[in-house]
Amino acid sequence: MFRNARIYNPKRIKHLAVYIQRQSFLTNDYKCDESWKKQTLSPTIDQINLNDFYNKIDVQHSSKGVISAVDVDIFANAIKDASHLDELRDLLHRLRLSAETGHTLESTHHATIRNYIEYGNIQDLLSILKDPLNYGLFLDEFSANILLDKLIKSSDFEQAANVAALIMLQEDYNNEITCSLCLYACFKFIKNHTKQIEPELIDDKKKKVDEIKIRVKFLRNPYFDDHFDINDVYTLSGKTLAWISERNSDNLSTNLQIVGWCCYKKYDKLLIICKNFVHKPSSTIYKEVIDFLNKEINSIEGDAKSILENCVSMLSKISHAKEPIEVAIETMIENSINKIQNSDIKKQHQLFQLWSNIREQKVIEQTKRLDRAKRIEFICQKQEDLKNEEQKLWFFENEDAIDLQIEEKETSEDIASANKKSSKKADEDYIPPEIRPMRK
Repeated sequence: MFRNARIYNPKRIKHLAVYIQRQSFLTNDYKCDESWKKQTLSPTIDQINLNDFYNKIDVQHSSKGVISAVDVDIFANAIKDASHLDELRDLLHRLRLSAETGHTLESTHHATIRNYIEYGNIQDLLSILKDPLNYGLFLDEFSANILLDKLIKSSDFEQAANVAALIMLQEDYNNEITCSLCLYACFKFIKNHTKQIEPELIDDKKKKVDEIKIRVKFLRNPYFDDHFDINDVYTLSGKTLAWISERNSDNLSTNLQIVGWCCYKKYDKLLIICKNFVHKPSSTIYKEVIDFLNKEINSIEGDAKSILENCVSMLSKISHAKEPIEVAIETMIENSINKIQNSDIKKQHQLFQLWSNIREQKVIEQTKRLDRAKRIEFICQKQEDLKNEEQKLWFFENEDAIDLQIEEKETSEDIASANKKSSKKADEDYIPPEIRPMRK
């Protein structure tokens, strides 16, 4: 079921782990590749020439400033190779900056993520996902599971932790597989993380630096929301561990909470969790958690250090788990997959069909809207042509009325010109007030 699975055998040497090479957590059936490809074979998508279609969208946006969410969705679903991913990224950016962004279809998000996973660089996908203001691309539970599984399979736990952090920031914890994969990714990243020592800055006071001052309208007060403003992956991983695991009250979840709140540097919350945990009759602590806290104690000072020492002292008194914590997390992932995999597969089949129906309906509505706009434009142009033709045919009968219109137009132009000249003359005759020195 999963890659690098640890099978713990208590009869063998203590803490000995046997590794069996597997492919991934998720099965191929879960990814529903055949069902996804089937829905992209509809006539609306299959007959699209992507080069011509992109040029058409580009011309329309450049000339009229209009871009259609349905067109972007069709483009995203019609991609068959990596050569059009840059164009898709450009269209997503244009759509995000337009008023049409509120009509973005759900299938656009899913198709884009699948395309980048299958054809493109996942690093580019993550940069798009981490910039919602410019691209507006968001993970759903199924695309998140596929992406997390792909990153865990390649042992890229840092990027997997970034994806898990995006789930945490969206506060979308409805899918058990997503939550368990997020916990695994964050724990693996924290476990393998090595803190970089920042080089000491040499203060050269003798060196003169030219100061450049710029006038601004106002100063923005510094503000840190402790959520979207967090940029450190290690801190984000800790918050993700804490927030997702606190939804459950079992031993494993509490152990992960302890690691999470410690990485998140919320030591008061950590102390409360530890005090409540040790008073539960069935509490067990994992050796890796104690080792992690001891490692953190050696790297911090002050009140935080005393809090961690107090936590270690309390946790050391309760019983220790026999299996490694990684094995417990992997078991949790297996259980969640066995529990909801079939229902998730069924939901994906239904979603793909629903998205296809919605796309067809939106295309019909857009076609009718464009036809109506063309007919209105044609009628307006026809009315204008008839008006000009009528003026030519009845010129001599309406000659007096036309002369009056010309005379009124010339009079209004003369008045506007006179007002402009008088205003200019007034500006030239303006004498500024005399500024005298203040009396002492």
